[in-house]
Amino acid sequence: MVTVCICLLGSSTLMVQRAVAASDCSVATIFLNAFDKNLNIERDIRAEEVKVEVDGKQTAILSLSLDTHPRRIVLMLDSSGSLEESAQQSKWGIGLPAAAYAANVVPASASSALVTFSDKLHLESSDFENRKVVQRRIFDLAKRKPKGRTSLFDSVHQALTEFTELQSGDAIYLVTDGADNGSRVSRAAVIEELIRRGIRVFVFLVVQGTPQTEEERSGALDMYGFAESTSGDVIRMTLADAAGREQLDNLAPQIIAQVEGVYRLELGIPEVKSNHRVKVAFVDRDRRRSTRTIVYSPQILSCPRER
Repeated sequence: MVTVCICLLGSSTLMVQRAVAASDCSVATIFLNAFDKNLNIERDIRAEEVKVEVDGKQTAILSLSLDTHPRRIVLMLDSSGSLEESAQQSKWGIGLPAAAYAANVVPASASSALVTFSDKLHLESSDFENRKVVQRRIFDLAKRKPKGRTSLFDSVHQALTEFTELQSGDAIYLVTDGADNGSRVSRAAVIEELIRRGIRVFVFLVVQGTPQTEEERSGALDMYGFAESTSGDVIRMTLADAAGREQLDNLAPQIIAQVEGVYRLELGIPEVKSNHRVKVAFVDRDRRRSTRTIVYSPQILSCPRER
């Protein structure tokens, strides 16, 4: 039986970020996705159905719109030694199949770029490409062997620096087991970068077997909070998935829909000078009854200070 699951981050998760343009830091923008009982994306949400609280006080919603602009996606494949298979197998384990699946769930309207990372980032694509080209690049990696330390958060930071084209609503697809034993940039700092840029992270969590070290166990668990903080998601992938694709194929439309369409809510709050907690809920009884999960990030970041 295939044991892959898409983890919709349990309680509520909706991404809140400051406006991308430095000249317009007066409007807080919320990214929202909601799933019905069948885990289908809800596409008919109205502003009057939503309530937003900032630090426990209800906040006015200035506008709500569905953003479906073509996405840019950076597909980051962990190529460190921790991705190497067990002694009974060879090279990549399910790392490459997981990356190929990630490439397959890039929306048709999107473009993507492939990078690998271990102790540092390596650009595999020269520019953003269609998903078929990226898939071919992934299969070409079979000639290599995973090696080196894992600088996961350093590499995400470097990807944000390298890919200035990424706009709010775009995404990083992160194929990894979650281990990090080489980063200098902190997890918290990377989360703030992602939120300020409005970039969501979708983690394709590679599970080669039972985690053997504390680093492996804590790294895997850490990916859930990491994705949740950015209004992303976690797709857990095990060795059993190499033998069958039915459940993965069933999940694909849900992942694609979540990436390509996201609601933007502009909030009527003054310029934020410190970080705040946010809570989002549906006030409409029928909407609450039909909704299984709302996806959002639980914080608003302060406007960056001018230097």
